[in-house]
Amino acid sequence: MLTLTRKTDYALIALTHLVREPDGCSSAREIAARYHVPLSLLMNVLKLLKKRGLARSVRGPRGGYMLAKPPRQITLSNIIQAVEGQIHLVRCVARQENKASGAGKHTCELMSACPVRSSVHRVHHRLVQFLDEVTLADVAENPAASHDDRAACQTSEVAESEEF
Repeated sequence: MLTLTRKTDYALIALTHLVREPDGCSSAREIAARYHVPLSLLMNVLKLLKKRGLARSVRGPRGGYMLAKPPRQITLSNIIQAVEGQIHLVRCVARQENKASGAGKHTCELMSACPVRSSVHRVHHRLVQFLDEVTLADVAENPAASHDDRAACQTSEVAESEEF
């Protein structure tokens, strides 16, 4: 099963929050509290996003983090690579890319006899292509999440008005 780490989850949460935030700037503490994310891990993720040019920090009492680019210019591939490194579905893809660049080991001990190598490489390339096509704007524009947020706000407003 292909799974990404919590760092990628937290990066997506933080960046989506920044897209949806009206003033576009939020502190790590604010994001961590809102989504129940460990502050220290979120701060490390935000530093990685800043280093890779996906977020920027603003100093001062009303400072925090904001997007460094428009959400349509940030792809899932950019986000994953910022926190996880290069995307490799299987090890032989990494080894083949290293061979092409002249770095690292050049062969996989199973490469010459592997019956699925070419198929898996095609899947890998399609996965990378898909991740390059999906943007942060696509992720942030989830109508179901926006609807759930509005419903929760309306429910709490009704509950508050019934108390008085």
